[in-house]
Amino acid sequence: MLWRFTKVNNLKVCKVGLQKAASKYSTLVTMSASATVVDHVVLFKVKPETPADKTQAMLDGLRGLSVLDGVLQLTVAPALNLWPAQTSWAAGFTHALHGRYKDKASLDAYTISSAHVSVVENNVKPIIDGLLAVDWEASPSPPVEEDFGVLRIALLKLKEGLTEEDVTGILGTFNSYPSTFPSVVQVSAGPNFSPVRAQGFNYGYLAQFKSVKELEELTANPDHVALMESKVNPHVESFILVDALK
Repeated sequence: MLWRFTKVNNLKVCKVGLQKAASKYSTLVTMSASATVVDHVVLFKVKPETPADKTQAMLDGLRGLSVLDGVLQLTVAPALNLWPAQTSWAAGFTHALHGRYKDKASLDAYTISSAHVSVVENNVKPIIDGLLAVDWEASPSPPVEEDFGVLRIALLKLKEGLTEEDVTGILGTFNSYPSTFPSVVQVSAGPNFSPVRAQGFNYGYLAQFKSVKELEELTANPDHVALMESKVNPHVESFILVDALK
């Protein structure tokens, strides 16, 4: 099993929520490296026959939720790449959402808010065949910031019987990426605390990059490939890897 992709497709970055980003900038840049946040990832399977305007309405509606209290970051986009796309557990996912929240209470408030419920009921559920969601607490390394353009999201199902040392080693490997690979802006990783919609995936990971170029540099880096093969892949039963533009 190898976490690699062919060259990433070039897609236009949607500039959404500029006022929202500006209003939260001072909060983001002053958070310390030890600050704990909650990362929320949802993968969607949009039905193939869905009209483009309906898909766009879903994206616009979800992006609009970035104005809610407690939301630090919110990215919703088509999947640039999906791996392993032909497997039973990954096939069909077309879009990804990543939200970052101040804490669990903020994620809970977001989930039950009337705005979120309305978007889900009116714009999401009618056009999807399914979804997968994972949530984790993490102290991002380095601190939370806005200076990124591309996300790589990985949802992991770790093998049974791993020791605490094994798991600590996996998370330590992920957290070492910004200092080991200059193309990585920030990483976040942790155990999933919302199993109901996770389909057995019990850990989440994401890495931020300034652009597709930096993402491609990591993908092609033999040291990255060797690190995954030696430190992570032997402990993983299955995974889903998705790239998305901010």
